[in-house]
Amino acid sequence: MRVLAVCYAALGLLEGAIFAAVFSFMPFAGPHTGSMPRFVGPLFGVGALIGFPVLFALMGAIFGGLGAVIYNLTARFVGGIEVEVE
Repeated sequence: MRVLAVCYAALGLLEGAIFAAVFSFMPFAGPHTGSMPRFVGPLFGVGALIGFPVLFALMGAIFGGLGAVIYNLTARFVGGIEVEVE
């Protein structure tokens, strides 16, 4: 569960960086209509850099733990995976 949380947090950081780049340049791509201030795009970008890793880690931990519980329950009835190391 913890390993999946860390792996998903790393993926969330990568995706957050991509979203941050897109959102940071989006307000400057077209003409300014005045409906939304220009600082909102970079604010969403910083929010993505912080929020995505946290959200991804949380979801990775939840689904990793749930997957481990389901595996352990089914392995009890049908047998698990056996690994032999010499």
